[in-house]
Amino acid sequence: MTLEHRLVPFAGVASVRARIRAGRYGTYVSAPIEAGLGTGLTRRHDAALAWVMRQIAAGSMESMEVQAARSNLFRATWMERGQRFFDCGDVVDHPGIAAASRELLGMSVVEPYMLYANLLLPGQELPVHHDTPEFCGLDKTVCPEWFLVVCGRSGLFEDRRIRVASSVVFVQGDGDLITYPGGVSAAPVGVPPTAGTAIVLDADELVHGVARVGGAEAPAPPVEIGMELSWDGDWVLQRGDAEVARWDDEAVRLSLQWKAWVFADEAAKAAVLSRPLSMAEATATLVAELRRRGHSLNPMPDDTDLALLLMREFIELPTA
Repeated sequence: MTLEHRLVPFAGVASVRARIRAGRYGTYVSAPIEAGLGTGLTRRHDAALAWVMRQIAAGSMESMEVQAARSNLFRATWMERGQRFFDCGDVVDHPGIAAASRELLGMSVVEPYMLYANLLLPGQELPVHHDTPEFCGLDKTVCPEWFLVVCGRSGLFEDRRIRVASSVVFVQGDGDLITYPGGVSAAPVGVPPTAGTAIVLDADELVHGVARVGGAEAPAPPVEIGMELSWDGDWVLQRGDAEVARWDDEAVRLSLQWKAWVFADEAAKAAVLSRPLSMAEATATLVAELRRRGHSLNPMPDDTDLALLLMREFIELPTA
């Protein structure tokens, strides 16, 4: 478990900002899960539940529509599973980020596989969460993210787990990266998003989130599923061809999210990639662990209730 981070200088931030401005961005959440385990829930329902509990504890509950508008950031994929869709080699292959990843996680093999551009409007924030871990044969392309977090926090599949190094390149805007290096019961620590730096962390282990852009009192933006964000000198929110709202350029938080598989060496890589894990096998193992912990599961809960039970049992996030 690595609950620390490293900061790395990133000299190419002006070029990255120009490339982000050239894109068009859709919302991260597009629809709830429609079938199977977790039907009707969101893909990051674990983080959403913890966020609601914190609001209840603080006595400042907002409607689900407002919460959704606050947390549904805008995103574009620059690289996925090693396939590059955009000019991004200066970020993907950044030697400082790779070196910090090796040093932080104690791994010699670093293989970048993902790069996203993330944009948050004033009034948006990211609830604290664990990033989604990876397993041989099991990742977010075949199951919801909350399920991967359950698998990771359970500790039951470590021999099939692929360790991941994460980095966020800060491009512009406010909204500290909130981390919990002392664990979820300790006080959080804010890392300012200083443009021209990249933070490297084990985001699967270190609980983290993003503080509200524009300050604690910033109202929620009028974001709904299906809207798009683009730049024309200002940042413009649209539904189809209709303009909904716009913001000054520097009011919007811009960052890149980089991830890499990391292995101790090539032999360790071969070992972990030789034993694929399926969602069916993982579910059966988790259900058996629930029973071992005293849950009768008789009758067996439906898919939605079982999903909620798994999250409650295995995922611990700050609620104060």
